[in-house]
Amino acid sequence: FLTEKNYPAWTKITRVVEGAEPTAFREYFGTWTDTVGRRGSSGGSPARTRGRRAVLYECNPAVGFMPDDASGEMDIYRVENFELAPVSPNTYGKFFGGDSYVIKYKYNEAGREKYIIYFWQGKDSTHDEKAASAIHALRLDNELGGKAVQVRVTQGHEPTHFLRLFKGNMIVFLGGKASGFRNLKDHDTYDVDGTRLFQVRGSCKDDLHAVQVPEVVSSLSSDGAYVLETPSTTYLWIGKSCPGDLEELAEGISEVVAPGHSVTTMSEGDEPAGFWEALGGRGDYHTSSDSLRPARAVKLFHCHVPFPNKLRVEEITQFTQQDLFEDDVMVLDSGYIVYIWVGNQSTEEERKLAVKMAEDYLNNDTSDRQPEDSVVVVIKQGEEPQSFKNLFPEWDPDMWAVML
Repeated sequence: FLTEKNYPAWTKITRVVEGAEPTAFREYFGTWTDTVGRRGSSGGSPARTRGRRAVLYECNPAVGFMPDDASGEMDIYRVENFELAPVSPNTYGKFFGGDSYVIKYKYNEAGREKYIIYFWQGKDSTHDEKAASAIHALRLDNELGGKAVQVRVTQGHEPTHFLRLFKGNMIVFLGGKASGFRNLKDHDTYDVDGTRLFQVRGSCKDDLHAVQVPEVVSSLSSDGAYVLETPSTTYLWIGKSCPGDLEELAEGISEVVAPGHSVTTMSEGDEPAGFWEALGGRGDYHTSSDSLRPARAVKLFHCHVPFPNKLRVEEITQFTQQDLFEDDVMVLDSGYIVYIWVGNQSTEEERKLAVKMAEDYLNNDTSDRQPEDSVVVVIKQGEEPQSFKNLFPEWDPDMWAVML
């Protein structure tokens, strides 16, 4: 090969095995998608293997993070003027895509209080608001002694646990809260002209939610269900490729979106003239489903700071629990959730850079995944959720105690 290509005899040749390609090799490709089952330590209990496989094959983003049944207590705050403003409990579950929020969730596990700090970032929220939500999430965690799990959530990529907090009553509206930020909207926007269109999303009644979209024909898709509210009629539109379960669920959320209104249900192709008139007339829209994103292999990265403000990342293949270094920060990519594991002996600088580490990793990802859409979960050593433990071939809860 060297002779054929006229390369010098001293050119280094490195043998790479399929399924164990190092990061340096993958970086030469524009995109790189792993196949299911390539990574993984040999052996391991069947239960752990099944847990890993379930995470990889699930099509919904951020599946797997379910620390409890979502029946705990929560306080919700909206970022306003760089500070957290409490949200009235009677509006819990109502979000604006132009804002960012922080949710402090408390639950009990084996008689012990545990906390999750979600910071939800609307797709039209400003950079300042998103940054403020992350800062306040860290502050609340510090007030709780650093024992909370921090979870960054971006609109449209909510983990199942987050959705189930609202028991099928979550709605995301267009617009945002007036504040000192350069917000895309200068006022709360529920409605402008009496016409609103909502896309229905979810897989069961507990994670059902509705997202307001522009009331134009191009917002429709044949694989979805939509609620169109007009001054005179509320329509429930069912696309021809809409899953049967979603069709049934959509009927339930219509009451949440348009309480007290009678609903006219129709299938794609049977729309009355008033439906199209409310959307500005007939036009083109999505009539076929996009292909599902291929499953990705689970990867572990060792992140540490050898010099001030200098991040070094090394991938660990065939990893086990013993590869979690107590004096450093690790990034575990499950394909749909990126976990940041903070060792008890990691430095203060490494802890502060924990989220930045994951962002750097996502920004350098060679796949088609969008960094801003990825769910990032920050956990501390000894506070690992079951979804994290399932990604290892074996998990010993007493390992670090024995090593002391």
